[in-house]
Amino acid sequence: MTITEKYHNENLYYQFKKFNDIDNVNHLFTSRIGWNKENLQSNISDIFHISIDRIVSVNQVHGTNIKIVDSELINSKMALSLEVDGLITDIPNVVLTTYHADCVPIYFLDIAKKIIGIAHGGWRGTFDNISGKMIDTMKNKYDSNTKDILVGIGPSIGPCCYEVGKDLGEKFSERYNRFHDIIIRNGKIFLDLWKINYLQIEEKGIPKENIILSNICTSCEIDKFYSYRKEKGTNNRMVAAIGLVEDFNDKII
Repeated sequence: MTITEKYHNENLYYQFKKFNDIDNVNHLFTSRIGWNKENLQSNISDIFHISIDRIVSVNQVHGTNIKIVDSELINSKMALSLEVDGLITDIPNVVLTTYHADCVPIYFLDIAKKIIGIAHGGWRGTFDNISGKMIDTMKNKYDSNTKDILVGIGPSIGPCCYEVGKDLGEKFSERYNRFHDIIIRNGKIFLDLWKINYLQIEEKGIPKENIILSNICTSCEIDKFYSYRKEKGTNNRMVAAIGLVEDFNDKII
């Protein structure tokens, strides 16, 4: 398994094993077990050993806008008004978050330069290649080297469950005709968001061994995750979170 289950009190969350081997980063993906709207931020604050005002959340719009989180943004308290689906920072003791209920959470870490990022990849973001744009931003802003970047593709709706219409399937097939087996046809049309994001990341030069797939479908594992598709709509969300560690004592163990 590339991903592991952990508990904070009675709150179940997930981590990539490979990210856990890196001393200067904390990360997690929440579940439906123990988490709710009222305790999300307080639990993240507790687990990451930071104050709530160091948790950065934005207004997600299923696009590909990416924001660099700097000291000015943190201090301005204006992040919630930003319409973005990707966040990147090099500032320690700040937690970047995105919210999910089937859409793909994508984690980024430049091990050498200590840069982190998080992206929300629904079908629109995936269609317009938010993963590739995150990597381009890391390279252009911070001079990141692709061999130093780890990328984790977290729990989300899988190709087993993500049925789409003919028109959307054809749009992906046409734009990504160089990618194989991203559409599964078995009387119905299923879209493989995992593979598309994986191939987009690989296409940007990230080594295969640096790309981690959780292979966990939120729709299949409805006992552990919220699924907008399976539940025919839900206001509940999981949180993908990542933060740089300044003091090793703050590392999530």
